[in-house]
Amino acid sequence: MNFLQYRPTTLVLVIVICLAVVLTIQIVYYFCVYGKLIFNKKKKKNEDAEQPDEALPPVSVVISSKNEEYHLKDKLAFFLEQDYPEFEVIVVNDASTDDSEYVLKAFSKLYPCLRVVNIVDNVNKFRGRKFPISLGIKSAKYDHIVLAGADCVPSGFEWLKNLSRNFSCKKEVVLGFCTYTKQKGLFSFLFRYDSLTTAMNYIGLALSGHPYRGDGKNIAFKKDLFFKVGGFTKHYNLPLGEDDIFIRSVSTPTNTTVSLSPESFLSCDAKRTYKDWRREKIDRLSTYKYYKPSIKFLLSIPALTTFLFYAFVITLLLLSLPFEYIILAIAIKFALQILIYFKSCKRLGIKRVFIFAPLLELYFLLFNAELRLVSLFRKKK
Repeated sequence: MNFLQYRPTTLVLVIVICLAVVLTIQIVYYFCVYGKLIFNKKKKKNEDAEQPDEALPPVSVVISSKNEEYHLKDKLAFFLEQDYPEFEVIVVNDASTDDSEYVLKAFSKLYPCLRVVNIVDNVNKFRGRKFPISLGIKSAKYDHIVLAGADCVPSGFEWLKNLSRNFSCKKEVVLGFCTYTKQKGLFSFLFRYDSLTTAMNYIGLALSGHPYRGDGKNIAFKKDLFFKVGGFTKHYNLPLGEDDIFIRSVSTPTNTTVSLSPESFLSCDAKRTYKDWRREKIDRLSTYKYYKPSIKFLLSIPALTTFLFYAFVITLLLLSLPFEYIILAIAIKFALQILIYFKSCKRLGIKRVFIFAPLLELYFLLFNAELRLVSLFRKKK
């Protein structure tokens, strides 16, 4: 039968309408949230130059380091040699068992702006970076704090300038971005796609007036906000939370901004192993319960609409709807999705991930569902 002559039953017509509604919701989310990242106007260089260097606030850069001897040797100098009027770099050596202490001593002799805080033993047995970061913030002598990763490299020697220029009398929280270096292998591809999607969500929602997290390896805030909410004391028992639970507690639609200048980005090595990445994603689920219901709802839209889209597609195939209509719906979804991811990749300096976005979306739909089941099983145990 010619598909143009097909006459749908009432059931098929209802499912087609549902499919159209689901696809429309997803497209609206793409353009209303991810579109905030894509279409956000870049500041011109002469606009940035209007603020003289003398007006930039003194900054304390806090870096938590545990057995990062290799990265400290290779990357710490890029932080210490920033072209910035007044700053310090605080490295908290979190009970490292390698030669990090000796490396930091050598750097201290060369760079007066470096301050080292050594943790001999984590007597509280806290997991993650929150305890050493807290010590670093308490040791900071300046009122503006920037968190960075020991395994990261600034985009240039004016990284700190471009990030700190976002501070103002009204803007007290600055969400930066950390890109991950491209490496060979399927895992690196998966990891970069996941990091990109996470950034598209937190940047898009922050620009929409719903800040809920940032990237803990490139984030800035005023010191008094940290002490106002009691730092990380309410969630020290969790291995993560410095970039989402904390940000949620200090951010408002008016006091938070996003730094989208490529010169303010950091570059980081990808996670070393699939096992570590998987464990971190499970740990991340423990912070999800602290999110506002509105944020939970918004973050659930992409996954829920994707699930319903394919559920309706499969149902329509079983009900013998001509495949030409199915192909049309899938083509619309894939084309818009690839376009959105292409634009996001271009804006954030990430390559090639966008090509397989529809397939990777399906993979992570199943993967994240499996992680939730694992997390629930652990809680019951």
